[in-house]
Parts: sequence; structure tokens; C-alpha cells
Amino acid sequence: MAFNKEELLKRLDTLGFPQTEVVLTFEEFFEGNECETSIGVNIAWKPSIAEFRDAFKKLLNDKLADKILVRIVDIEDPEEWIFSDTVYVIGDINIAQLEDRIKKLSPDNINKGWIYGEPINAGEYDKSKNIYTVFWD
Repeated sequence: MAFNKEELLKRLDTLGFPQTEVVLTFEEFFEGNECETSIGVNIAWKPSIAEFRDAFKKLLNDKLADKILVRIVDIEDPEEWIFSDTVYVIGDINIAQLEDRIKKLSPDNINKGWIYGEPINAGEYDKSKNIYTVFWD
């Protein structure tokens, strides 16, 4: 199911964005998103949105991640979609596996935990699982 920006903006508004830390699910951010400037625009060599989507979908399909959440940074730029520079990965994967699986995405860093604080809408997740913050700055 593809999402549209207007319905996502309404939901983000009800969650208190930008005053509160909010995320979109993998599906909400990536399904139907063809905006090449919606993630990772500050890196020297930028992978396509399809490469981002495929790398994170593979983590889910291979059961290395239970949940992929995308941190919302800006809702106006780019105009056609919502911007993020951060993805949270929750699952049994260890940091070395994660680094290996997403190296082609050229993240600036991968940190353990919620480096910006737990988003208000992170939802249910197994607290015993690893949480990683992957970001492109």
C-alpha cells in the first residue's frame, strides 16, 4: 500500500511534530516513495531510494530486523516527500552484521540505542532486542 504525503503529514501533526521525536514505519516511508532526495542527501555518493529501500527490506525479510523505523527531520524539503537522515533498526542483528549489510548505503555512523531519544510513536517492540541508530549527516 503506497502512502501519500498529505495523510502522513496529518498523522505527524497529531503526534506533535516537530516538537516531538517521531518516526514512520518502513512501509510508510518507503512504499510509494520515489523521491531521490528524501534520505541520505548529504553523502558524497548517494545511493538511490530503491537501494535504501532494498537494503532495509532485506534485513526485515532475512529476519535480522523486527522493525525498521525512519526518523522524521523535515516535512517541507524535499517538497514531494518527507525528509530523513536517520533510520532505526530493531532486531537480533549485531552491529558488525548491520554494518556489513548496509555498507553500500555509506552511513556516517551506526550507534547503539535511540540517539535522539525514543520516538513518541515507536510502538510496541521487544525491549530485549538491539536498537541501532543509522544516520547520514
